[in-house]
Amino acid sequence: MDAIEPEPTRETPASRLREAITIGLLVLALNLAGNGRMSLWDRDEPRFTGAVREMRARGEWLRPTFNGEPRHHKPILIYWLMRAGMAVGGEGPWGARLVSAVAGMATCLLVWRLGRRVFGPTVGRLGALALATAPLMFVESKIATTDATLTLWLVGVQSCVWELGRRDSRAAAAGFWAFLALATMTKGPVGPAFVAVAGLLGWWWGAPTVAWKRLRWRRGLAGFVALTLPWYVAIGLATRGEFYRFALGLQGIGRVTEGIEEHGGFPGYYLVLGMITFFPWSSFLPAAVRAAWKQRKARPEFGYVLGWIVGPLVLLECVRTKLIHYYLPALPPCALLVAWLVEAVARDVKSLRRWPLGSVGIGLLVGFGFVATATLLAGVVVLPWPLRRPALAMAVVLVAGMLLALERIQDNRTLPAFQTLILTWTALGFLVALWFVPAFEPYRMAPKVSRQLAELSKNEGVEPILASLSQPSIIYDLGRRVTILRDRDDLNRHLRTTPAVVAALLPDELKPLLYDRRFRVEDRGTIQGINHDKAREFTVHLVLIRRETDPSRLARRREPLKIK
Repeated sequence: MDAIEPEPTRETPASRLREAITIGLLVLALNLAGNGRMSLWDRDEPRFTGAVREMRARGEWLRPTFNGEPRHHKPILIYWLMRAGMAVGGEGPWGARLVSAVAGMATCLLVWRLGRRVFGPTVGRLGALALATAPLMFVESKIATTDATLTLWLVGVQSCVWELGRRDSRAAAAGFWAFLALATMTKGPVGPAFVAVAGLLGWWWGAPTVAWKRLRWRRGLAGFVALTLPWYVAIGLATRGEFYRFALGLQGIGRVTEGIEEHGGFPGYYLVLGMITFFPWSSFLPAAVRAAWKQRKARPEFGYVLGWIVGPLVLLECVRTKLIHYYLPALPPCALLVAWLVEAVARDVKSLRRWPLGSVGIGLLVGFGFVATATLLAGVVVLPWPLRRPALAMAVVLVAGMLLALERIQDNRTLPAFQTLILTWTALGFLVALWFVPAFEPYRMAPKVSRQLAELSKNEGVEPILASLSQPSIIYDLGRRVTILRDRDDLNRHLRTTPAVVAALLPDELKPLLYDRRFRVEDRGTIQGINHDKAREFTVHLVLIRRETDPSRLARRREPLKIK
């Protein structure tokens, strides 16, 4: 297949600026939509947000804590950024998620700029919009975690690599080391590892190697160390090395050698789940990768993009702990490659079916689209009534958009078909954020438990405690340090220092407690709901627990207290 060069287009600086502003505002609106109407989702959102709240309360800048315990999971930069976001947007979910929303927007604008420089204006525009509407990027840009921010820094690194491959530039070299330092301060050595494997495979497959010679290694490394070393030294001294034992031991080596927190995976995990979390753009990816592979020797930009896509994939497949959002920093080149394919097919005035693996892409688009539609229609039948209407609306939008896009593909109008899919997924994103997820909020278990437990604690004038039901979001919503007890002996010791406690207990925890003569348990109601982490319904008992002090009752109690 012959190489297809992008045709020059007439543009002005003003038109480029208008396009960038339009894309930026659209993406930011999508990322911010509904964020204040959704409570924090377990597990990581409340942990990060709670840690920032505790740091603000203590005036702390060095050591994050959650529920009073040290939190050594990530370096400090994300906490600083979220602290700034919460200073602007408040301590609630909207302010906590502000950093991710802005990072997601900035990432799409960097992809827009990079795509224009590598493949032309059309690819930059389509690639940025495809990335913004990809389900994984959409979700990560709306939650208070590290991944959207890390992706921004790594796209910045890769943009500087491309610039240095074209020309010597002090600004690009400085940007490379600055972005790499920011990535390291956000998620540790993951960032440099991603850059290394992407660069190695890119060089092997034909990307310009001159970029790595123009990095000004001495000054660059000195600047990198100056930006990262002070905090890493300070946290090591402040925690007497505990940060390194946890972050590098359990969180680093542990994730490589075993599945942490039950997050294991099968070989090909990222390929399989990536087809879902990058849909519908994943349908075009096999054909795009094959076409790029065939042209990598003639066009070095394809080696650069393929290395960025495949390098992190190989690295992550070697890690035992697998979570799909780990691959997020490699989605930008996927979006650019798909956008390039669409423009190439449109410029070649050929049907997508005539491209190698083009028919496979159409089949994937139809197949996954059918499954998504069937899932939404099933939701219309089985979900509670408030959730049925947004599910039906999403099903209608999805069917209409898919049928129109397929019709345009059939008529060899690939570019309008791609634009139709962008509009469809943008509409779906707004429906999910503004309607479906807020409608699901009343059915979530954790907010119910925290709200009623806080009210019971206030009414009884005693502290709340948690046992196995100790989701971070419950702790965050209670707004105070919460004692978490492991067993009844812990409870007995705790009641020696306080007259009573209120607790949220699962049935398996409550039953043995009712037989234990050391405690007096008073029923305060039950809560039924859905645990979205486990995708099942369950019951929680709210109880008031006192230490039994009456010797006659201690001797007489043989039957358990009956709880309704």
